[in-house]
Amino acid sequence: MNRFAYLVPQSFEAAAKLLAGLPPRSSVLVKAGGIDVLDRLKERIDTPQQVLNLLALRGEAARIGATAGGVVEIGALATLAEVAEHELVRARFPAVAAAAGHTATPQIRNAATVGGNLCQKPRCWYFRSRDYRCLKKGGSMCYAVAGDNRYHAVVGAGACHIVHPSNLAPALVACGARIRLVAEGAGGSASRVIPIDAFFRVPVDPRQDEHTLRPGELIRVIELPAAGAGPQSAYVELREKQSFDWPLVSCAANLNDRAHPRVVLGAVAPIPWRLRAVERVLAGGGLDDRTISRAAALAAEGFEPMSRNAYKVRLVAPAVADALRQARDRGKEDSDNG
Repeated sequence: MNRFAYLVPQSFEAAAKLLAGLPPRSSVLVKAGGIDVLDRLKERIDTPQQVLNLLALRGEAARIGATAGGVVEIGALATLAEVAEHELVRARFPAVAAAAGHTATPQIRNAATVGGNLCQKPRCWYFRSRDYRCLKKGGSMCYAVAGDNRYHAVVGAGACHIVHPSNLAPALVACGARIRLVAEGAGGSASRVIPIDAFFRVPVDPRQDEHTLRPGELIRVIELPAAGAGPQSAYVELREKQSFDWPLVSCAANLNDRAHPRVVLGAVAPIPWRLRAVERVLAGGGLDDRTISRAAALAAEGFEPMSRNAYKVRLVAPAVADALRQARDRGKEDSDNG
């Protein structure tokens, strides 16, 4: 590893102030659980001058609870294991609990944080290899186009054909989450809240991040609104093997608001991919198997696979149908138990 200064703030406000006070061109890397960060440091994908460690701020920043208005708040430093096992999340947002519980291994889930999971870098093997200077590292080409693109994007790609690496992101999008951000401004620390759909982006310049954090901003809290709460949400992953593996295709479905259902794919695009045509078929109608099959058949319309990942397109419809049936059937079980 290269040498770097190790900064340990005592609060989120202090962390934002530290970031704001650094020289304009200084290189700083924010660390929480450190799962992705340590890999990038060891491989010299990142060579920061400073590492800002947020892990000492667990406590309030790891809290999971509900407000008086029914909003479930998840602190950015809550671990994936804490989210997966929390009774409130499991009862009101089962898709979120399932997505957190599917991620990686128990050891990683006990260390990885929610904020870190949303902000991790792509897992493209060309980006991760020091032997390739790809577009995301300032090079002139995306090696996946003519190379081994088995796990790359089949829809929504720009010049760079990465897929978003977060298991949790599709479920949070399906549940209509919001993100509370903190930063240091001219008048001191300030916060803003954005819908999670606005947090992810397909970078215009491949060297940009896949999120819209402004310089110096930090994720503080994930808010799950009452409108998306209820038993009828589900998360499904299709993998090559059942042990620790990245999903080939994932799907999160939320049917609690029948007028505005949400269905979101993961591992197919640089961002969590909303299936709006599927949502329109489901909106306000019945949820019988025929309707679900018709909706799932529309899920991969317009997808453009590469030379070695057309199999992903064939996996989309079964993943969507499975997630929709699970979400529907959870509602039936809850009604029967009630």
